[in-house]
Amino acid sequence: MDTASVARLGIDDLAACLDLAADRQWPRERRKWSFLLTVGEAYGLRDRADLAGSVVLSRFGPRLAWIGMMLVAERWNRRGLGRALMRHAMDNAGAGTIALYATDAGLPLYESLGFRATGTVFTHRGRFAGAGTRTGRTRPFTGADLDAVHRLDAEVTGADRGRLLTGYLRFAGQVRVLETDGMITGYAGSWRDGETVVIGPVIAARISDAQALVVDVASTVDGPVRLDTDNVELAAWAATRGLPRSFEATTMVRGDDLPGDRSRLFTPVMQALG
Repeated sequence: MDTASVARLGIDDLAACLDLAADRQWPRERRKWSFLLTVGEAYGLRDRADLAGSVVLSRFGPRLAWIGMMLVAERWNRRGLGRALMRHAMDNAGAGTIALYATDAGLPLYESLGFRATGTVFTHRGRFAGAGTRTGRTRPFTGADLDAVHRLDAEVTGADRGRLLTGYLRFAGQVRVLETDGMITGYAGSWRDGETVVIGPVIAARISDAQALVVDVASTVDGPVRLDTDNVELAAWAATRGLPRSFEATTMVRGDDLPGDRSRLFTPVMQALG
């Protein structure tokens, strides 16, 4: 295969992306892929009519870009496709920091491309204990909150994710905010793909606020919940609330350190987006 022929993918490639994910024993996450193909820049390599590999690049201005959904069909393992897709995404990132979450299988490739490990993100899954009960500390997001949430998100992530947030507000099942002295100091949302509801992002000033946001978002969920976090305290708390750890991934960056105040980012939107 000519690895120079990386092509842009769009929503018409959704079925091919789902087939590629299934080839690597990843779930067929239709809504997740649809969202990423809409708000991100997806690239792929084709083996005749089939999709042999994919990667999704999300650019958040000159300071930060995120890479996710880096997949190569099993029949094309160890043939250089992953490296070609990563180099294409990196060449188009246009940011001082490029970041991703890596599985153990992807670590050697990313390290060879100059990425360094900076932490671990823990994935918790299960039925949230206490569903149906809210803390009373948060309220539903309204359109009037958009500017404040945008400013808070930019301050915490160190990047302008306005386009992503606009798309996310249509994609999310719910979004809630937490106010302190009349100012929005935290927000959280959730989104569903199949039976599982993913809680993310969660931005908060302190661990107790993050917990309140998770409780209030999870209170309406009757079914499996997923939460991804690199905060050890939130991870330990999640395990006591019916969400045991299921797996983990490595946070990796290339270039500058992650911008913003990451101590207030308790969960990402999803691992593919940071």
